[in-house]
Amino acid sequence: MQTEGLARAISGPQFFAVAFGCIVGVAWIVVLGDLVGRAGPVGTALALGLAACAILLIAFCYAEMAARQPGAGGELVFAYGLAGPPAAYAAGWTLGLVYTAACAFQAISMGQLTALLFPAIEGPVLYSLLGQDVRLGSVLIGGGLVIAIWVLNALGARESARVQAWITYARLTLMGGFLVVALMYADPVNLQPLIAGETSPAKLAAFLSVLATAPFWFGGFNVVVTASEESATSMAVMGRALIWAVVAAAIFYIMLVLAVGALLPQATLVSLELPAAQAFEVALQSPLMTKLVLITAVLGSLTAWNSLVLAGSRIFFALGRARLCPESLGKVNRHRAPGRAVALVSLASLLALPLGRGFIFPLVNVTSACFGLVYLVTCLALIRERRASPLAPEFSVPGGLPTIYAATAAAFLISAVAIIQPWFASGGEIPPEWIMLGAWGSLALGIWVVRRGRFHTISEAERSTLMQGAAHNKGGDLP
Repeated sequence: MQTEGLARAISGPQFFAVAFGCIVGVAWIVVLGDLVGRAGPVGTALALGLAACAILLIAFCYAEMAARQPGAGGELVFAYGLAGPPAAYAAGWTLGLVYTAACAFQAISMGQLTALLFPAIEGPVLYSLLGQDVRLGSVLIGGGLVIAIWVLNALGARESARVQAWITYARLTLMGGFLVVALMYADPVNLQPLIAGETSPAKLAAFLSVLATAPFWFGGFNVVVTASEESATSMAVMGRALIWAVVAAAIFYIMLVLAVGALLPQATLVSLELPAAQAFEVALQSPLMTKLVLITAVLGSLTAWNSLVLAGSRIFFALGRARLCPESLGKVNRHRAPGRAVALVSLASLLALPLGRGFIFPLVNVTSACFGLVYLVTCLALIRERRASPLAPEFSVPGGLPTIYAATAAAFLISAVAIIQPWFASGGEIPPEWIMLGAWGSLALGIWVVRRGRFHTISEAERSTLMQGAAHNKGGDLP
């Protein structure tokens, strides 16, 4: 019988790399022009700064909950403490959708990202599906990288986190380089108008439209807590790494918007297909700088992908270990990694590759709503934990309960906006995001009803012990 748990192998700097690498992936290179076009450079920077403050409140709650309940699966464990097996099952099912869909998206997108550097690599069009071309080169590149990341994560958290740290700190160096160049050639005149809109109500609407994207821009910081059981450092160090990852992401986004926004007049900037990269070529006549930014983006996709595989596999591992899905997913391999759970997430990505971007985009659109809901669950769980066990853990939320209540309110607003906004965008019709969430929830409910007899093969005392796997992972830790 297997007695070993997950290896304790992730250091503080590596936790920072896991979180930052997932938060700052590749979207910034594509969406920058849209944000500046909506709210202007300063309006966008202010909205992202305010969004970062709201997310930071929630991140404090995550850090304390991880210190109180450092088990694989993160929010799944928190939900179990809040409302028992049904809540843990729902949280796990929700996050399983989010992380698996996001991994598939990274696999599908990598070929197109690589083609920005080497245009011929995409290869011929194989077919079109849901309005999007599926190309041979994209499928082969995505498939090869799925296998590489699969192998890396099957080797264990030590190797996965080590590679993540190398790539992330190389990216930070490249980011600093092109931001310094942009600031050197920036012209503050190009920041006008500071906030887009002819009237005050229009300016406010533009500002709020960017503010509503907070879960999209800062989603990913929570991947750290799914691996808290594998910490080779204290929960205080892990918590600080999570917080600093959010702060670093906010600084990068704000500097990017202001520095690149000052390179070109706004009308020119927003007309570019990839403004964060092409602004250098247009303003400085420097294709080399454009390539540098594109390389940074490709590396960002890899770090986000690796973090998502790590997080998704820990969710399925925790579900299997707690007997809330097939028990085989809760086993570790000889490297003390959740090998079967890693395989499940990777195989899902391989199966999604031939479907192309047209299939996966709608799934990715529901992630903001899912993240908003698990943020709320985590904040509510912390309020309950504070009342049940007032003893301070290794990491405590600064400001105590008032900060936690503020974080809960922020999480509620984020989840409400993410759920309601698609209805307005669809012109009053039932949005596809609602249909997908309903279908996914119905499937989860159906499986719960059919399999719930198997869920009761262990007592709740045993399940609670399995959920808190970190307490049984004291011996044999890797140095």
